[in-house]
Amino acid sequence: MSQAAAAATAGAQPELNASNLSDLAADGGEMDAAAGEMAQAAPGAAAEQIAAAPLDASKVIKTADLSVEVTVAPVPETGDPTADREADAAARAAAIAQTTASVRSIATTAGGFQASADGGGSSMTISLRVPAEQYDAVIDKLAALGELTSRIETSQDVTAEVVDVNSRVESMTASVARVRALLAQASDIADVISIESELAVREANLESLQQQQAYLSGQVAMSTISLSLTAVTDDGAAVEPVAEENGFVAGLSAGWIAFLDFFGWLGGVLGAVLPFLVLLAVAGLLIWLAVRRTRRRGNSGPDGPPSTPAPTPTPPPAADREDALTPAS
Repeated sequence: MSQAAAAATAGAQPELNASNLSDLAADGGEMDAAAGEMAQAAPGAAAEQIAAAPLDASKVIKTADLSVEVTVAPVPETGDPTADREADAAARAAAIAQTTASVRSIATTAGGFQASADGGGSSMTISLRVPAEQYDAVIDKLAALGELTSRIETSQDVTAEVVDVNSRVESMTASVARVRALLAQASDIADVISIESELAVREANLESLQQQQAYLSGQVAMSTISLSLTAVTDDGAAVEPVAEENGFVAGLSAGWIAFLDFFGWLGGVLGAVLPFLVLLAVAGLLIWLAVRRTRRRGNSGPDGPPSTPAPTPTPPPAADREDALTPAS
């Protein structure tokens, strides 16, 4: 470490000159390099800190991706396929909305929150952030909401990365403090400009490291669970019949329905046959007219009406024939 930096750290009043500013810049580079070497060196300080830390101090990021299927009983059939499909879709959407509310309650009770929700109708994807110590309990409660069809869990040990970032933050914080101490003692305008430029660079690096530190801490402290909900209609479930009336009213209602069904069926048959009946009637009329015209032409001659045939002579009675055949005496 340079003499200027050491003096600033000890609270001395360093003399600012071009040499001190050069030493300050070199000191910052040495600190950054030392922080980087801490994570790379196998027997280095970072490795020693990790080995000395207790087992429960390990920094692990846990994530899970679950798929749960919610089964919905079908609604009673009404005889209208379109209405039945719409009713089943509405039942699935209601089941998803109810399950989503349960998921939100589970996360809130565990000390977490719902980060996002995307979807609608019969499907929904929900992202949850829950405390790491409640991770397993929340997983079990979510799996009990329906049929667990998929479960993927990942664990990432970031202990070394956390130790490295923490060490970098400590080193950069000390570096920024030294530069600020030198800036407070600067009197020459050129020295002030140079020190402020160096301070801005180091503060930017410190802010970046602090953001990394906060991100890692948040990922370790709060586990992420992604839940995919899907509602399906149980086609094999028995549909409870609609409550029916008993006695005379039930018989009358059933008879009236059968009566209407019969006339509805009869009307359908007549509607289907009516076009053919009209066609057959027209064809029969044409055939009848043709036959009638043919008969009229056959009865009349070529030049006029048909001649009346001569009457056939009536034979005389039997007694007259015997008298005629007996010779006169």
